[in-house]
Amino acid sequence: MNHRILRHANLLLAILVIPATTFAEVPKKKAPGKKPAAPAVAETKGLGLKDGDRFLFIGDSITHQCLYTQFVEDFFYTRYPHIRLHFRNAGVSGDRAADALDRFEPDIAAFKPTVATVLLGMNDGTYKDFDPETFATYEQGMTELLDRLDAIQCKVILMSPTMFDHQAFDTMVAKDPARARGKVPTNYNAVLAYYGKWGQEVARKRGYLFVDLFGPLNTLTQQQRKTDPDFTLIEDAIHPGTDGQLVMAYSLLQQIGETGALFSTGVRVKDGQWTPISKALVTDVSGEPGREARYTVHARALPWTIFEAAPIGAKLTRAGHTGSQESHVAVGLDAGKYDLVINGETVGTYDEKQLGVHAEIEADKDSPTYQQAMQVIALNKQRNDEAVRPLRDLYGKRKGQLRATRGKDEAALAAFKTWEKTEFTPKAAELEKKAADFEAQIYQINQVQPLKVKIRPAS
Repeated sequence: MNHRILRHANLLLAILVIPATTFAEVPKKKAPGKKPAAPAVAETKGLGLKDGDRFLFIGDSITHQCLYTQFVEDFFYTRYPHIRLHFRNAGVSGDRAADALDRFEPDIAAFKPTVATVLLGMNDGTYKDFDPETFATYEQGMTELLDRLDAIQCKVILMSPTMFDHQAFDTMVAKDPARARGKVPTNYNAVLAYYGKWGQEVARKRGYLFVDLFGPLNTLTQQQRKTDPDFTLIEDAIHPGTDGQLVMAYSLLQQIGETGALFSTGVRVKDGQWTPISKALVTDVSGEPGREARYTVHARALPWTIFEAAPIGAKLTRAGHTGSQESHVAVGLDAGKYDLVINGETVGTYDEKQLGVHAEIEADKDSPTYQQAMQVIALNKQRNDEAVRPLRDLYGKRKGQLRATRGKDEAALAAFKTWEKTEFTPKAAELEKKAADFEAQIYQINQVQPLKVKIRPAS
């Protein structure tokens, strides 16, 4: 089994496929004599999430870090401000599949998720070469977990384990042998590849969505090492850093079909007058044709401004251009330089050729949509730092308390239940309320306002 895994490990690297889509739609004409159809229910582009849906992340320490989960939350908070979604991180450091079962009722089922991602396996393989008995334990725990998710009628997105970086592990242990902590991870990256492909087949059989995180992390790492031999996204070999976690978030969003441009629209000269490129998005058009243009953009979303938090990850995935592009267009300007002014602030200066194609501004700090999105992201970081991560720490403490009762008498179990009732449950409820309060604030500041755009000769 081990040799077969190694022979085929090179086939397990995935290619990032990037769709290019936009929100812009031209409204259909009403049929004469018929009442207008009821408006469609607002939903997300890929998953089809609707108002009130509840999104859960199940995992181990990589989820407990509150990084890729936070990036995904940021995406949905900025991309769909008109849909109220709820998020819960259900990751606990050190977890294996069986541990998720131990907290299933209070941590998973009680949230009443409509969608859940499952990211387990890094700890389940126990950091050693492939062992059939170890895998059987993982398979049994995962099967029971998935059965229980099916029982609560939750849509499941099964994700592959992430990468184990053997080069980073060797470098780390050479500097500090104690960091090995008794691990002998021979062929462990290949072991995780096997676990991931098992999950992919399970997803196919059960009708789940499957997301490959292993492939993008390995592929990007190998590509970067062609020019930087020491490159890594996972310095401790196990836990992706912030840039690696952005790769994870992007891979999840891209593979479920959520990424794509916000808009690329504006005005063009037609019959000697400025006219909107998209009547659904652009109104109030005026200005001197060829020289100056004014118009209003009715944007429906904010850009996914993760560039400052994870600049390397954003660059490697091209997350701004491919996942959240925001562009202004003016076709028919005279030759020259022009200022792009939005809500009274100059965002950038472009020539007529650039504006004739598009002026891309999703990463421009002077853009009002960028600034508003950063407010959303800052508040969500505060939500994670002050409520979500402390709640995950509390569940980690619960796991330790529960494990301490195993093999002991009924008095030990009674003591655990008393602690759970008097200390754990009230504190968990307090943190859950705090997270919900932050979420309510996010939905107050993420509402998109019309953008007053002016394109004028550069001063």
